[in-house]
Amino acid sequence: MPERRVLGQPLRSFVDELALCVAANGGRGPALSWPEDPMTLPALLELPRPARPAPGVNSTVPGGPGAEELAAELGRRLQLRVRPSFRFLSPDSPVVENVPNGAESTVTVLEGACRCVLSRVGEDPAPGPSHPLGMRLRSGGTLFVPQVHTYRLSEIHVPTTLLRLDLESPD
Repeated sequence: MPERRVLGQPLRSFVDELALCVAANGGRGPALSWPEDPMTLPALLELPRPARPAPGVNSTVPGGPGAEELAAELGRRLQLRVRPSFRFLSPDSPVVENVPNGAESTVTVLEGACRCVLSRVGEDPAPGPSHPLGMRLRSGGTLFVPQVHTYRLSEIHVPTTLLRLDLESPD
């Protein structure tokens, strides 16, 4: 059996905050949070990840060893299977939509920023900045997306990297 590595304090703090967010908001509605520990974002940025794809290419790739350890710890805390992935968005990308997979998820902006509009699955969100569930996501912010919601990302002006954690039943 592989040895379980202990996460450093900033990542343990991040896992604690995510577990609390999911416990408080799961089945109720979306939530937005920022790390309490100022070292969390630098620790997240140190997670090994694939190289950014060529300019103009958006891609999603599975999480690597560091993201897998973070996901495993969150999964132990929530008693769920957690699947990590990185999403790389290029400047001036067209609208990027989340494909609902029946799981709750968290989306953390590691680098860059984008506009996010949340809606319930099957509802078309009203366009524009006045949408009640529209917001600008910036580095360090984490969005909790409940099962029955989807999101659209737009207004991507700089290379943006997201860490997505899908929370699934353990089966």
